[in-house]
Amino acid sequence: MVRDFKALVRINDWEVDQKRRALAVELQKLETLIDLLQRLEDEIVHEQEQAATMPTEGGMTYGAYAATAIARREDYQARIQEQEQVVVSAREEVRLVFLEFKKFEISEERRVAKVDADIARAEQADLDEIGVTKHNRKNR
Repeated sequence: MVRDFKALVRINDWEVDQKRRALAVELQKLETLIDLLQRLEDEIVHEQEQAATMPTEGGMTYGAYAATAIARREDYQARIQEQEQVVVSAREEVRLVFLEFKKFEISEERRVAKVDADIARAEQADLDEIGVTKHNRKNR
Protein backbone atom coordinates (compact mmCIF):
# COMPACT_ATOMS: atom_id res chain seq x y z
CA MET A 1 0.00 0.00 0.00
CA VAL A 2 2.86 2.37 0.77
CA ARG A 3 4.19 2.08 -2.75
CA ASP A 4 0.72 2.61 -4.23
CA PHE A 5 0.30 5.82 -2.24
CA LYS A 6 3.64 7.17 -3.46
CA ALA A 7 2.59 6.24 -6.98
CA LEU A 8 -0.60 8.31 -6.54
CA VAL A 9 1.50 11.30 -5.53
CA ARG A 10 3.71 10.86 -8.62
CA ILE A 11 0.72 10.41 -10.92
CA ASN A 12 -0.97 13.53 -9.59
CA ASP A 13 2.28 15.48 -9.90
CA TRP A 14 2.53 14.35 -13.52
CA GLU A 15 -1.09 15.39 -14.13
CA VAL A 16 -0.39 18.86 -12.69
CA ASP A 17 2.56 19.18 -15.07
CA GLN A 18 0.40 18.15 -18.01
CA LYS A 19 -2.28 20.71 -17.14
CA ARG A 20 0.37 23.42 -16.73
CA ARG A 21 1.75 22.59 -20.15
CA ALA A 22 -1.74 22.78 -21.63
CA LEU A 23 -2.24 26.15 -19.93
CA ALA A 24 1.06 27.38 -21.37
CA VAL A 25 -0.09 26.38 -24.87
CA GLU A 26 -3.38 28.25 -24.42
CA LEU A 27 -1.56 31.32 -23.08
CA GLN A 28 0.76 31.22 -26.10
CA LYS A 29 -2.26 31.14 -28.42
CA LEU A 30 -3.71 34.15 -26.60
CA GLU A 31 -0.41 36.03 -26.88
CA THR A 32 -0.29 35.25 -30.60
CA LEU A 33 -3.79 36.63 -31.13
CA ILE A 34 -2.97 39.78 -29.15
CA ASP A 35 0.20 40.19 -31.22
CA LEU A 36 -1.77 39.80 -34.46
CA LEU A 37 -4.26 42.43 -33.31
CA GLN A 38 -1.41 44.80 -32.43
CA ARG A 39 0.20 44.25 -35.84
CA LEU A 40 -3.14 44.99 -37.49
CA GLU A 41 -3.46 48.22 -35.50
CA ASP A 42 0.07 49.20 -36.57
CA GLU A 43 -0.78 48.32 -40.16
CA ILE A 44 -3.93 50.46 -40.04
CA VAL A 45 -1.92 53.44 -38.79
CA HIS A 46 0.65 52.89 -41.53
CA GLU A 47 -2.07 52.68 -44.21
CA GLN A 48 -3.71 55.84 -42.90
CA GLU A 49 -0.37 57.65 -43.17
CA GLN A 50 0.11 56.35 -46.71
CA ALA A 51 -3.40 57.41 -47.70
CA ALA A 52 -2.77 60.89 -46.26
CA THR A 53 0.41 61.32 -48.32
CA MET A 54 -1.35 60.29 -51.54
CA PRO A 55 -4.88 61.68 -51.25
CA THR A 56 -6.07 60.69 -54.70
CA GLU A 57 -4.83 57.09 -54.88
CA GLY A 58 -5.13 56.56 -51.13
CA GLY A 59 -8.67 57.82 -51.00
CA MET A 60 -9.73 55.35 -53.65
CA THR A 61 -8.14 52.28 -52.07
CA TYR A 62 -8.22 53.08 -48.38
CA GLY A 63 -12.00 52.66 -48.05
CA ALA A 64 -11.89 49.02 -49.15
CA TYR A 65 -8.84 48.42 -46.96
CA ALA A 66 -10.54 50.03 -43.96
CA ALA A 67 -13.61 47.82 -44.32
CA THR A 68 -11.44 44.70 -44.48
CA ALA A 69 -9.29 45.88 -41.57
CA ILE A 70 -12.37 46.54 -39.41
CA ALA A 71 -13.65 43.03 -40.14
CA ARG A 72 -10.25 41.56 -39.26
CA ARG A 73 -10.10 43.62 -36.05
CA GLU A 74 -13.54 42.39 -34.98
CA ASP A 75 -12.53 38.82 -35.79
CA TYR A 76 -9.32 39.10 -33.74
CA GLN A 77 -11.17 40.67 -30.82
CA ALA A 78 -13.78 37.90 -30.85
CA ARG A 79 -11.08 35.23 -31.04
CA ILE A 80 -9.19 36.91 -28.18
CA GLN A 81 -12.31 36.86 -26.01
CA GLU A 82 -12.88 33.18 -26.80
CA GLN A 83 -9.25 32.37 -26.06
CA GLU A 84 -9.40 34.27 -22.77
CA GLN A 85 -12.28 32.00 -21.75
CA VAL A 86 -10.22 28.95 -22.72
CA VAL A 87 -7.33 30.28 -20.60
CA VAL A 88 -9.66 30.83 -17.63
CA SER A 89 -10.90 27.24 -17.96
CA ALA A 90 -7.36 25.90 -18.24
CA ARG A 91 -6.30 27.85 -15.14
CA GLU A 92 -9.25 26.40 -13.23
CA GLU A 93 -8.25 22.89 -14.32
CA VAL A 94 -4.69 23.51 -13.11
CA ARG A 95 -6.01 24.80 -9.80
CA LEU A 96 -8.26 21.79 -9.25
CA VAL A 97 -5.60 19.26 -10.20
CA PHE A 98 -3.06 21.03 -8.01
CA LEU A 99 -5.45 20.92 -5.03
CA GLU A 100 -5.90 17.18 -5.56
CA PHE A 101 -2.12 16.75 -5.77
CA LYS A 102 -1.63 18.69 -2.54
CA LYS A 103 -4.14 16.46 -0.75
CA PHE A 104 -2.13 13.37 -1.69
CA GLU A 105 1.18 15.06 -0.93
CA ILE A 106 0.06 16.21 2.54
CA SER A 107 -1.43 12.79 3.29
CA GLU A 108 1.85 11.15 2.32
CA GLU A 109 3.82 13.57 4.52
CA ARG A 110 1.51 12.83 7.45
CA ARG A 111 1.83 9.09 6.86
CA VAL A 112 5.63 9.33 6.81
CA ALA A 113 5.61 11.47 9.96
CA LYS A 114 3.38 8.90 11.71
CA VAL A 115 5.66 6.03 10.70
CA ASP A 116 8.71 8.00 11.92
CA ALA A 117 6.95 8.77 15.21
CA ASP A 118 6.00 5.09 15.66
CA ILE A 119 9.60 4.04 15.03
CA ALA A 120 10.90 6.68 17.45
CA ARG A 121 8.34 5.58 20.07
CA ALA A 122 9.36 1.93 19.68
CA GLU A 123 13.06 2.81 19.95
CA GLN A 124 12.38 4.90 23.05
CA ALA A 125 10.40 2.03 24.60
CA ASP A 126 13.36 -0.29 23.94
CA LEU A 127 15.77 2.23 25.47
CA ASP A 128 13.48 2.67 28.49
CA GLU A 129 13.30 -1.08 28.97
CA ILE A 130 17.10 -1.33 28.77
CA GLY A 131 17.41 1.50 31.30
CA VAL A 132 14.94 -0.13 33.73
CA THR A 133 16.68 -3.48 33.39
CA LYS A 134 20.08 -1.90 34.00
CA HIS A 135 18.73 -0.03 36.99
CA ASN A 136 17.16 -3.18 38.46
CA ARG A 137 20.43 -5.13 38.06
CA LYS A 138 22.36 -2.32 39.69
CA ASN A 139 20.08 -2.23 42.73
CA ARG A 140 20.13 -5.99 43.43
